[in-house]
Amino acid sequence: MLNHGWVQLEEMMGGDAAVIRGARICYQSEARDDEADVRLIRRLMKSEPRHNTVFEHAVFRWGVKCPIFVARQWMRHRIGSFNERSLRYCTAAREYYVPPDEPLLDEYRQQMESSLDLYERLTQAGWKKERARSVLGLGLYTEFIWTVNAWSLMNWLAKRLDPGAQWEHRQYAEAVLTLYEQVMPVTAGAFREFVLHRPSAETGEGAL
Repeated sequence: MLNHGWVQLEEMMGGDAAVIRGARICYQSEARDDEADVRLIRRLMKSEPRHNTVFEHAVFRWGVKCPIFVARQWMRHRIGSFNERSLRYCTAAREYYVPPDEPLLDEYRQQMESSLDLYERLTQAGWKKERARSVLGLGLYTEFIWTVNAWSLMNWLAKRLDPGAQWEHRQYAEAVLTLYEQVMPVTAGAFREFVLHRPSAETGEGAL
């Protein structure tokens, strides 16, 4: 993904069953069959206002490797917990994002290589990594883990799958959605149908 990047689901607690459990305890109701549970989740996702707290009982930990500029956008969503590889302590790897089909790519690569060369010379000369990193570009790759509940995950997906979001970030959002649909098919399916494919009254775009 994007040259050197990836996203993976490292751990999960709960799932569709946790959403159903959260919803049914609110109303002291009991499931009659699996189809009733599916209808319940779809109704919760479709309703306005949404009963969002029931979706918070499913929690995920994601591992991500992406360009720094994508990570900085990602971490603006203060709806989860992040820990990132720190260039204050870790040595920068010679891995950087190269956009597809852009002009001046040779010059771009040269600039990235030059900044990495200077970084290495500075650290070899005794500069601390936390100071030498200031010469590095935002196209370098970073890694982080992200722990987030299903409701906040869907909030992020709705924003980062929007056509107006940066293309590189959308690639990660699409990969996360694919994994989300695999592990929570009922909730993710209802999200796709009632949020992503339903225009909002104000913007004409899907929104939570």
